[in-house]
Amino acid sequence: MKKTFPIALIGLIMLLPRLGAQEAKDATAMMKDLQHVEKIAAVPSRPQAGFDSINARDMMAMLAFLQSDNLEGREIGTRGYDTAAAYAQSLFALWGLEPGGDHLQPSHPVPPAPGPERGYLQEFVMKEALETSASVVLETGRIGSSRRFRPFSPGIDFVFSSILPLDVSAAVAFAGYGISEKSAAYDDLAGIDVKGKIVLILSEAPGKDDGASPFQKKELKEKYFPAMPGRHGGPDYAKASALSRRGAVAVLIVKNSLAESGDIYREILAERQVGDDKPMLPDSRKKLLLPGAKAMPWEGHTVIRISREMANAIMEPAGETIESLKKKIAAKYKPHSFILPGTSLRLGNQVRYQLLKSANVIAFVRGSDPQLRDQAVVIGGHLDHLGRRGDYIYNGAEDNASGACGVLALARALALNPQKPKRSVVFCLWTGEEQGLFGSRYYVEHPIFAMDRTLAYLNLDMIAQPWDEKGLRRMMRMLNVKEGEELLKKIRPENFLLLSIAAEAPPLKNALLESNRHVGFDALYRESSRSLERMSGGSDHTPFAMAGRPWAFFFSGMSDVYHTPADSMEKFTGAFMEKISRLAYLAAFLLADN
Repeated sequence: MKKTFPIALIGLIMLLPRLGAQEAKDATAMMKDLQHVEKIAAVPSRPQAGFDSINARDMMAMLAFLQSDNLEGREIGTRGYDTAAAYAQSLFALWGLEPGGDHLQPSHPVPPAPGPERGYLQEFVMKEALETSASVVLETGRIGSSRRFRPFSPGIDFVFSSILPLDVSAAVAFAGYGISEKSAAYDDLAGIDVKGKIVLILSEAPGKDDGASPFQKKELKEKYFPAMPGRHGGPDYAKASALSRRGAVAVLIVKNSLAESGDIYREILAERQVGDDKPMLPDSRKKLLLPGAKAMPWEGHTVIRISREMANAIMEPAGETIESLKKKIAAKYKPHSFILPGTSLRLGNQVRYQLLKSANVIAFVRGSDPQLRDQAVVIGGHLDHLGRRGDYIYNGAEDNASGACGVLALARALALNPQKPKRSVVFCLWTGEEQGLFGSRYYVEHPIFAMDRTLAYLNLDMIAQPWDEKGLRRMMRMLNVKEGEELLKKIRPENFLLLSIAAEAPPLKNALLESNRHVGFDALYRESSRSLERMSGGSDHTPFAMAGRPWAFFFSGMSDVYHTPADSMEKFTGAFMEKISRLAYLAAFLLADN
């Protein structure tokens, strides 16, 4: 059977920062971002007791329970997840941490309680889409008896994966490639009003294979013709988002070139194929919405991928085809945008929902300084995973029982440590990360310490599997690192740590640099902006970044068992998990204490 695209590489693309050509590094420049510790320094006395308590043996014992078959993959909304949450609550209570979840009603009203107590669970309700039915109908001709209607078929003519209800009819605009690029003196949107329109655009940019195209400049070529699309669809979805901000009610994307991958038919079939390297199981993750929550940048836009045949049917009343329009644009590399006469589209999406409740697990250690204890450092990692598919259980040892155990180990360490930092430290185990970062998103809008009193967020997601030389070489190719062999000579793969951190957050970076002096990673620091296109997205630091909070993403190397039933604890020893957790503990202590 034909092999599918390696799943570990897909995961790496999702988790690594997206870098443009202007951010490419040669080995010498990257060395400035690499911290190589020649001699490990002694741990300071204030946090030492907690530091020493973090050990691989205890973490592996916790991991054994969280990744066990009995929890059936800890999928949100299941008894397995609820059992994992109950386990975490019991440990927080055993270690004496204060609960940071919802207020509880007093169970015994007599005598009167001074006020409602908190529990460890922060519960919230989501809407689960059980089934969807999308439709697109083309309407052409004059209003009245001569009006013609042509329906298109979902999953054949178009792909629309939204779980938001939709019922809209609007005129259609062709906006070329949907690009406004000053550096190329090119603007598809100049002179055309897309507000209230359904906008059809081509993927990529004009002149993909023409050396005369202004988009053959190195920085534009890498921007619009990337080797990998990135976490949220790459430049095409960025163009669609920009059109939505201009008032477009929906964006249709048709392929610019069919030479390499064919029309969307091939993509649709490829998504349904099964490779030899994983079980024959469909992806049946729950499709969820968080009512009332602020939409993430990849949400809320109606973006529909359509076939070339469908695009040509839409353009037919204007006497054009996609190829004829491409030629007109490429003739002088000038836009050719217009409103289609007498043409409209009706888009529909019928959705059937049910309500689903889940909860984050939250505890905290109160700061020792009465003047500073209302400020906090937040540490978190997601507790959920993919659950069960038939007889296969996605145990999720690495993703993310390892990070959850890291959060638990840090909570115990700070609880055991005789001296507490000046500021409070919050420990969060998130629900719903796999379906859309729901737990962390809910917390950011309902924090126990206000966001403007939150100094930083440290995210632990997949912290057990160390890098190897193969993985490092792949990472350097993706980051466009020149002279990577020279850099490899400076790095011990099994001791390497890629740390993605928020840009312009000196206290956070300084805390990490100082803490690593006592741990000893070959640590590469990748500073990322708040822009989702440049941020290392795909995990629970994203909502904190969108809220403007400094963040750090602790993440170890990828493996071929990512998001497969083979992700079990037999693949690692716990030593790397211990080391990352010790680094995160020291960094959190320093941030909260300074």
